[in-house]
Amino acid sequence: MPSQFFKNRRVYLLTSVAYMGSLLFGYDTGVMGSVLALKAFKQDFGLPTDKSGFASAKNASVSSNVVSLLTAGCFFGAIAAAFLNERFGRRYSLMGFALIFLVGASIQTAAHHEIGMIYAGRVIAGLGIGGMSSITPVFVSENSPPNVRGRIAGLFQEFLVIGSTFAYWLDYGVSLHIPVSTRQWRIPVAIQLIPGGFMLIGLFFLKESPRWLMKQGRHDEAAASLAHIRCEEPGSEEVIKELAEIRAAIEEELNATEGVTWKECLLPGNRYRFLTGFCLMFWQQFSGTNSIGYYAPQIFQTVGVSKSSASLFATGVYGTVKVVTTGLFLILGIDRFGRRKSLLAGAAWMATMMFIIGAVLATHPPVVKSDTVSSASIAMVVMIYLYVIGYSASWGPVPWVYLSEIFPTRLRAYGVGMGAATQWLFNFVITKITPEAVNHIGWRTFLMFGIFCMSMGIFAFFFIKETRRLKLEDMDILFGRVTAEQRAEDVERTLAVEKKGAIYLEEAPKA
Repeated sequence: MPSQFFKNRRVYLLTSVAYMGSLLFGYDTGVMGSVLALKAFKQDFGLPTDKSGFASAKNASVSSNVVSLLTAGCFFGAIAAAFLNERFGRRYSLMGFALIFLVGASIQTAAHHEIGMIYAGRVIAGLGIGGMSSITPVFVSENSPPNVRGRIAGLFQEFLVIGSTFAYWLDYGVSLHIPVSTRQWRIPVAIQLIPGGFMLIGLFFLKESPRWLMKQGRHDEAAASLAHIRCEEPGSEEVIKELAEIRAAIEEELNATEGVTWKECLLPGNRYRFLTGFCLMFWQQFSGTNSIGYYAPQIFQTVGVSKSSASLFATGVYGTVKVVTTGLFLILGIDRFGRRKSLLAGAAWMATMMFIIGAVLATHPPVVKSDTVSSASIAMVVMIYLYVIGYSASWGPVPWVYLSEIFPTRLRAYGVGMGAATQWLFNFVITKITPEAVNHIGWRTFLMFGIFCMSMGIFAFFFIKETRRLKLEDMDILFGRVTAEQRAEDVERTLAVEKKGAIYLEEAPKA
């Protein structure tokens, strides 16, 4: 294990830099969900301070706008990224979106007494985060070896929950230790500039994806990039064989069509992948997790944890449970149990927890403005924690991993971009309707999410194919775009060409 980690050390370094974008996504959503519960923020922007949760229609409306505008920006950022990713490459595109995010974060930090500046900053930051969410899974998966790709690509979700959990605890800390003033909410909002700057600087020291370089016909650069990330010499057997597989897969795609066209996306094997990716990200949003994640303090107030500091503390524990569970699942589960079984088990577990929460909330509603937390409220908080354990070991990390690995190289940026845009579109829908749903239908909101979770399991049972430990180039075989025999012939032919090229470079006279 240590030797394997050392061999993949550059992959983990690249992942740590690239997934700062995921951490920013988690932090930016977590920080605003909790900032909205702070009295200082309500005072600065003229919101009612005498009501908690979503009891105030005005608080519910502003909360909905602040959170959903980020996801709206993310939707358009993800769409733009799919095209920029292919035109300029993974690394330069990420740099551009990191810069956009920093502009948006700066506007939010500078806002004062004018909620419009918060709204504008959220949209611009969303453009950056959406673009990064569309590119980073591609960048990481294209550099990851197949035996640990699930673990490494799944770190997208781990960085996301680390970001949101840090934001939760930071907001809890400022609520206790910083007096009610502008500084109380401005400090948490400003801190997101640090990981954003770290990501932008770190990208200058990374190399471009070897698969993107190979697709552009820059074979020597692709070989150098792959050898660097694998910690091997460019002429090593391992590098030559992997390059041959990459090149064979790309040439098969080129032989099928001359360019990326809608017709190519609609071919049977590719059409199945696009539809599966769309549905997977659609269902991830309707699991209910983002409703809790974005509005955790208000949700905990809804189930009876009425004091602001207590709800923020419960939110911090919620985030910590997500971080620990996601990390354990990525280390022990995703490459052992696979993608399909994890999704099935997670859907069943989450549906059960949501039904229990809804039932308890319906039969034992919390007492308004009570100074004590009832046993029913404690039970619902525990069910929320148990729910997120199931999510963190299934529908949290798995969809991003699955989305980043199922598409062919020529379509991967578009496929992941489509999936990310789908995620952000329905993320926007869910975050927009959650405050109103809780405000109007109460416990039935949890019943609704329980039914959605059951539907997710049915979808996974019938449509998800297992991809555990397959090479990215083997996905065409799994989804029926090419036969195993044809791929073997193409690899052998390409391997002979690569070896001849390596021998020529070795025998060429040195300048």
